[in-house]
Amino acid sequence: MLNAGHAENALPQSATATVNCRIFPGIKVEKVQKALHNAVKNKSVEIVMLDEPTVSPISELRDDVMKAITRAVDVRYPGINIMGIMESGATDGMYFRKAGIPTWGSSSVFMNPDEMYAHGLNERLPIAAFYEGLDHWTIIIKELAGK
Repeated sequence: MLNAGHAENALPQSATATVNCRIFPGIKVEKVQKALHNAVKNKSVEIVMLDEPTVSPISELRDDVMKAITRAVDVRYPGINIMGIMESGATDGMYFRKAGIPTWGSSSVFMNPDEMYAHGLNERLPIAAFYEGLDHWTIIIKELAGK
């Protein structure tokens, strides 16, 4: 987010840029700060951390969780390869991982990217995607709970 000046037709006397750094688990805050300094390459620019980051460890993938997710996806889309990825979105998982509770995320939403309105002014989910998601989670929960 950028902020500068007091009017559109005047040169600003100062400017600020707020950069939301979503730091992946296992990456040190200092490494991100150094990368920002290297990107700016201007000693007169001050880089300030606005909040204290929540540092959390990586949660290694578990075979039982991956098996449950694969089973749920196979119901709708048989044969699709399932793989773990690191999500940069802000989640409560960082607090659980910091407390020693391994945490994973998985989406039940499979939809046309042109209908994806997440975090927009018109955020919504197609009704079919909602109900398919309920079936998806039911399979995962039963699989992990041991039927």
